[in-house]
Amino acid sequence: PPGLDPASLPLPASARARAVCALRRAAHRSIMANLSTAMEPDLLSPEELEAIMGTSVSKGLTSSKAKTILERDGPNELEKPPKPTLLMLFIMQLTGFVIVLLLCAAVASIVVNGTGPKKDDVLSYTTGKAIFIIVLINAGIAAWTEHKAGDALEALSQMTQASIYVLRDGHEVKVDVPNVVRGDVVILGTGDVVPADMRLIEADDVKVSEMALTGEPDDVAKTSKLKFKKPGEPEKLTPENMVFSGCSVTNGKGRGIVCETG
Repeated sequence: PPGLDPASLPLPASARARAVCALRRAAHRSIMANLSTAMEPDLLSPEELEAIMGTSVSKGLTSSKAKTILERDGPNELEKPPKPTLLMLFIMQLTGFVIVLLLCAAVASIVVNGTGPKKDDVLSYTTGKAIFIIVLINAGIAAWTEHKAGDALEALSQMTQASIYVLRDGHEVKVDVPNVVRGDVVILGTGDVVPADMRLIEADDVKVSEMALTGEPDDVAKTSKLKFKKPGEPEKLTPENMVFSGCSVTNGKGRGIVCETG
């Protein structure tokens, strides 16, 4: 409860120490959550955002800090659904409409022959058994083919993984987009795809295509300046000093601080 002093609890010293650590972690999470909610990067100056994100506009993050943030926040990519196992693919093959009809026909054939005058004749069950075997073989082949195709697509996606230049330890280094973290200073140029939501700190005639985000057909000019909405001025779809993940840079070059990933 708020205001609770763990030292006053009738607990052993080790338990009190664990309680203190737990309360400190909870307080830290609460502070960070409130800060994240209150922070609007487009309304902050580069210096303010630099201090909040714990980065440097001239040197970027250190490699060790970037690694720590990556372990904390996870990779900069959409959460992937779990890959189905070979057994799951096999079961899914048996749920098709035609396959279910064939299985029903096989069961009906076996039941009819099992209750008929030739129920003791092994050969009378041949049709039902043949249907079962053919269906199982077909499902096995289809499941194996789909499993191998999924592996091939995953390997291909790894080979064609996008990369971007960021500042790390004061040097420009090329990193894979999933390894971009909050606080990274990203270097953008014409033709680049924005790897994450960013607040621009430098913008030299930058224009971005936001068609995928807002549906706007024309390229949108961006600036690094801090701009506030004037009374009576129409509200723009996106802040002028922000660029968003998945949008492509069609003109100019610039730098920005990553505010959100994933």
